[in-house]
Amino acid sequence: MAMPPRSKTAVDRRADELDTIASVLPIDRRDELAELLTDQDIETLRHLVNEGMGENTLRALTSDLAYLQAWSQAATGASPGRHPKPWL
Repeated sequence: MAMPPRSKTAVDRRADELDTIASVLPIDRRDELAELLTDQDIETLRHLVNEGMGENTLRALTSDLAYLQAWSQAATGASPGRHPKPWL
């Protein structure tokens, strides 16, 4: 007997949405970003990727995001978005 499909959580839904703009996001952080970003954040990113930016701008942003992620992790020892409580 087949099990009924499990309804997706908000985080699962956001992870699926992030897959549609994976070309400009660090894919190894997809699940973490799905937890950190809001639905509005993801919708804004999708709009910018799909309609609002040229290819060179997207490449530059992708590079910048990777640099900022590496810098943040080196400086704090934590992934971006996971800063110690006193920083928030």
